[in-house]
Amino acid sequence: MSAVLHYKRKIYTIRDLPTLPVAAQKVMKLADDDAGAEKLAAIISSDPALSARVLSLANSAYYGHRAKIATIRQAMVVIGMKMLKQLSLSVLVCGTIGRGGKDRAQLWKHSFATATASALIAKRAHIKDEDVCFMAGLLHDVGKMIIEMYFPTEADMDHMEIGAWVAEQWQLPPALVSAIAYHHSLDLEHLSQPIVACVHAADACAKVALSPEGSEVAPEVLRALRLSQDDFFDTAAELRRRRTQFDNLLM
Repeated sequence: MSAVLHYKRKIYTIRDLPTLPVAAQKVMKLADDDAGAEKLAAIISSDPALSARVLSLANSAYYGHRAKIATIRQAMVVIGMKMLKQLSLSVLVCGTIGRGGKDRAQLWKHSFATATASALIAKRAHIKDEDVCFMAGLLHDVGKMIIEMYFPTEADMDHMEIGAWVAEQWQLPPALVSAIAYHHSLDLEHLSQPIVACVHAADACAKVALSPEGSEVAPEVLRALRLSQDDFFDTAAELRRRRTQFDNLLM
């Protein structure tokens, strides 16, 4: 049996593998219209824990709103539906896979920063499905978390492969699975997929913004997105301004 098949079989036989919340799948599919806004408010309001966490984040210093935001509908007015969707997805996914330990907290901070950068880059690059880009950024390193949880002694496991297999188990859209599987690839075949290129650039952007060891993004990634180095560093600067937001997510 090949090593790839061996590890794939291991993943598929994990009985307590975390599942993506149904609520997260519903949120990701909502349209940015009045009907979608009503459904989003209903989804969040039906879960007291989610409501409390989202309202806490909406009231964080980053948004600079002086009056207390007391309801989900107020939050939607103040920060907008798109941001409310992103906060909800972050809370749901982070809570499902767990937040224990210092390394896990750092990994989630990087994942949330990458997700935020993915949405910002998607907007700059005129990529449709900003929400899918955000979700892909949020989950791009899920393979690292699965390895840490179930295979801590398996040093040769590839976190991109593991993450993609888990995403397949969750029946996520193919474009999202590809972004998780190839977010470090420089193959033109992979970079020709807009969401893959977007998450690749966002991952690098988060490292530049949050880590002193961060490096620049590969030129071929920017070419695939038709963006400049200035676009990249402008996005990194925006992430730095949002650092408090990332910290608050993990409180």
